[in-house]
Amino acid sequence: MAKLRMEFTLDEKALQSYGYDKEQVCGIVKSNYEKNGLICISDNDVLAFADQGNRWDYGNMWAVTLAFLECEWFADSLTSCLYFQNELAEDLLPQLPRMREILERNRRRKALKIHEG
Repeated sequence: MAKLRMEFTLDEKALQSYGYDKEQVCGIVKSNYEKNGLICISDNDVLAFADQGNRWDYGNMWAVTLAFLECEWFADSLTSCLYFQNELAEDLLPQLPRMREILERNRRRKALKIHEG
């Protein structure tokens, strides 16, 4: 089974410009990952979460991560965002604009289906 890890480094000044406190944001992020069966392995300068080897960890990790990355204030406050699978790292920051574009397009499609109903 894959060893998964997601790591974030947040810019405290950027968070403050949106009216958020870093400690409060870290608590909210940590709570959401933990509610989905993932564990916090670091909450110091780097906020990091890992799988527990459960069947749904991959999907849960991405569901929570994408939900936060959709939030402009969160994405704009990141100085690093790394995804690890089996110790191979992928930097998500350069991919954020495209990821958010795809998520927005999917949201519009769902809204159209509801209206077409």
